[in-house]
Amino acid sequence: MIASLPGYPDNINRSSDGNYWLAIVGMRSPAVDLAFQMPGFRRRMSRRVAQDEWLYPNLNTGCVVKFNDQGEILDALWDLKGINHPMITSMREHKGSLYLGGIANNRIGRYRLPGVDPDWSGFEDYWGRK
Repeated sequence: MIASLPGYPDNINRSSDGNYWLAIVGMRSPAVDLAFQMPGFRRRMSRRVAQDEWLYPNLNTGCVVKFNDQGEILDALWDLKGINHPMITSMREHKGSLYLGGIANNRIGRYRLPGVDPDWSGFEDYWGRK
């Protein structure tokens, strides 16, 4: 378990150094955290309130965190204003870059990772060479 994540987790993938990347799909807020603890409230909200007025996490910020086997956060990459990649739902490290994707994004982001193995491929690490 990773304590005190800044938002709600989505996909996890390996990193070239043996740790993990985690996409954060939406940022936490006190109101949404409270609503997540109250299933009756969420059920009533979904029946009585128009969907465009529901409580949602902040989906306009992009974030990916790197963590280790002990759940310690090692690094965090942010797009605080959501200009390039808001609502990141997936990421994959491949040959020295981190590729970012999201449901609402109309492009795939590429972030060059300094100091990583430029030949490492997640696919080969998972499944071996063909």
